[in-house]
Amino acid sequence: MMDKELLLYNYFSNQLTAEEQRQFDELLKTDANFKEQFDFEKNLKQVIREKESDNLKAKLAGFEKEIGNTVPVRKLPSTNYRKWAMAASIALLLGLGWLGYNNFSGTNYEGLYHDNFQDYPNTVYAITRSAETDSSLERAAYVAYETNDNTKAIELFTELKETSNSENISFYLAQSYLKNNELGEAISLFNEVVEERGEFAPQALWYISLSYIKDKQKENAIESLKLLIADGRYKKIEAESLLDELE
Repeated sequence: MMDKELLLYNYFSNQLTAEEQRQFDELLKTDANFKEQFDFEKNLKQVIREKESDNLKAKLAGFEKEIGNTVPVRKLPSTNYRKWAMAASIALLLGLGWLGYNNFSGTNYEGLYHDNFQDYPNTVYAITRSAETDSSLERAAYVAYETNDNTKAIELFTELKETSNSENISFYLAQSYLKNNELGEAISLFNEVVEERGEFAPQALWYISLSYIKDKQKENAIESLKLLIADGRYKKIEAESLLDELE
């Protein structure tokens, strides 16, 4: 496994490979110290973003004047001046630190995903100690889902779907695919649920939006978030906040 510090660096600099993302997601779920460090650095990043968003424009606005005060009296040729000013601008940006600079380098899709994703609870099948003798396929599927055994949950929900193609099964199968970082399958199933217009349609819109964000499909994410906001039954405020981040 990659060094944990390097995983965190690659996450915040938006450079995780698919395998590193899998390791990162697993550590967030299983390593309390890693999760604590991630939360600390995420909060630090937010503080820097808020501070630098206020200060960066002022810094850059005064930068040309600062350059003018440091240029020799003999005027530099315009081409050389532009090159020198560009180099100095880059030095200033780098001086803000990689964590602050990353906020201005484009949409941090992974950050948006992790800030907003939470497992949807099992609201369909009650798993109690008194039902431990129940060996049904349905119980096994929801136990796997609740214990984050995503590969097993995918296998069992897929088997269930062959005999009972319900909205519930499609939704939780899609959830399992999403948690297992199999985005194409998750998106396809969430779309199925949305098209059914049943109980889980608004929730499916939220999670399909997150799937699109994780997959860096910005326009599709914006479209699904707008549908969710118009529906108004689930995560409307969170959807509006996400939409502001993307637009």
